[in-house]
Amino acid sequence: MYQALYRKYRPKNFDEVVGQEVIVKTLKNSIKNNMVSHAYLLAGPRGTGKTSIAKIFAKILNCQNLKENFQPCNECISCTQANSNQNIDIIEIDAASNNGVDEIREIRNKITLVPTNSKYKIYIIDEVHMLTTQAFNALLKTLEEPPEHIIFIFATTEPHKIPRTILSRCQRFDYKKVSNVDIVKRLKFICESEKINITEEALYEIAKLSDGGMRDSISLLDQALAYSDNEITIDDIHSINGTLSKEEIENFIIELLNKNLVEVIKKIEQYDLDGKNIVKITKELIEELKNCIIYINAPSLIESNTEFYEKVKEINNTKDIYIHIKKLSSLINEMKSVSDSKILLEIEFIKNVDNSSDYQEVITTPLQSQSVKKENFTNVTQKNIDECAKVIELPEKEVKPKVDTENLEKLKKIRIGNSLCQFSQKSREKVKKELEKINDYLSDSKFSKYASILKDGELKAASNEYLMFMYKQELVEKSFNLQLNEIENFIEEILNKKYKVIAINLDEWDFLKKDYNENRENYKFIDEGDLLNDISTEDKNEKITKTNSIDEMFDDIIVYE
Repeated sequence: MYQALYRKYRPKNFDEVVGQEVIVKTLKNSIKNNMVSHAYLLAGPRGTGKTSIAKIFAKILNCQNLKENFQPCNECISCTQANSNQNIDIIEIDAASNNGVDEIREIRNKITLVPTNSKYKIYIIDEVHMLTTQAFNALLKTLEEPPEHIIFIFATTEPHKIPRTILSRCQRFDYKKVSNVDIVKRLKFICESEKINITEEALYEIAKLSDGGMRDSISLLDQALAYSDNEITIDDIHSINGTLSKEEIENFIIELLNKNLVEVIKKIEQYDLDGKNIVKITKELIEELKNCIIYINAPSLIESNTEFYEKVKEINNTKDIYIHIKKLSSLINEMKSVSDSKILLEIEFIKNVDNSSDYQEVITTPLQSQSVKKENFTNVTQKNIDECAKVIELPEKEVKPKVDTENLEKLKKIRIGNSLCQFSQKSREKVKKELEKINDYLSDSKFSKYASILKDGELKAASNEYLMFMYKQELVEKSFNLQLNEIENFIEEILNKKYKVIAINLDEWDFLKKDYNENRENYKFIDEGDLLNDISTEDKNEKITKTNSIDEMFDDIIVYE
């Protein structure tokens, strides 16, 4: 069976580790000076060598005939068992799937057992931040008074989620991203060993796209090897990664800075049809726009491709570049929490078609409701908007009724309380599993809108009567609560049962979680009466209309005075 390159070329000793010289030197000296700690924390980005170094360190510590320069002998019982992942004195645990207090208690019960064939019994716990609070508390006692033969090595990408009481008892190593130069050097070694034909620019493009992750870069090389027929080129890399070539990015930026909205929207539509990754394209745009700013202000720092930057300089639109960088940077986080990032990008460029001072009041915060006067849109080029409407096929849109926000807030508080006071873990797991059916409705024109909203949320509480969903984006949470009737009907369609639903945002959930645990007795059931029907203050039987006007295009994000 074919072995993936990242597994085949995983470091087997300290000399093969790439880009973490400081950490390797420190661990070597700790062995040399007999200053081995009882607990280590390896923290940093994914694919930078945390687990690899943990395994190498464990193998060296238990090697019975360690060679010069800290090379394991690979001949003793401990080494041979470690090579085949059968060393019972080196225990690897994935905290993502074994994160409960029972697993940690099992470790506590076994730590008194001495090693079988080695000097130390070493526990490597990957993604340790996934442990529950109870599991961390169970682990704490062991870290306070560890037996001499026990060593813990924790690995995590999110050290901020680990309790300080645990952090203070570990020797911590922070991994850095691997430099592009080091990545290319390692990739060249692999290509020479495997007789892979690849261009120099393709190697550097892989390094750039892997964002400092050695494992990601090797995986991308492996994917490119399977995709290409003969020589791996930079075009192959862009094809498999869903990104654009430098030339395509440059052409897009020129159209954007010239405010040619029609071409911009057409290009985005084409990227989507070609299966490009919109989030990655957005990141590439930010990077290239940053280079434009650097060239305009300090041209000596940019040595290559000056012809494109000169074109940008001729447009002389530095203010627009700054605005695009700021808006796109904010948009990245929103894109990660929605199912259709293409629409967000299109709307962002439509909003930025005119950067006049009046218009800036509208776009101060992306995709958030703001109170503005209708006249603020007079500076938008109507020709661009009309032409853009031809490119984007605007859906039939139901005119939303005005909402009694006071009654909505009352209903929200009642439903939150009722959801939590009747909370049932069994009901939550059952409903959560049944809600997987929403994937079948994403392409259904009648229900796709509500299916998409539900898919972006996370079910946090459920009872026999209530469901409470949490959304990272406040905009989606508000959209959910403005359509309670429709979403309840949709959920009934899926589950064959009527539920009362409500949505909260991430900040609200963080507060509720703590408050519920501390003041659970204060959560009482309250009859909501007819509040749901009192929310709408307008006739709900508005006719469906279709329009290409700018007012309707931004109906969800603008509130007129």
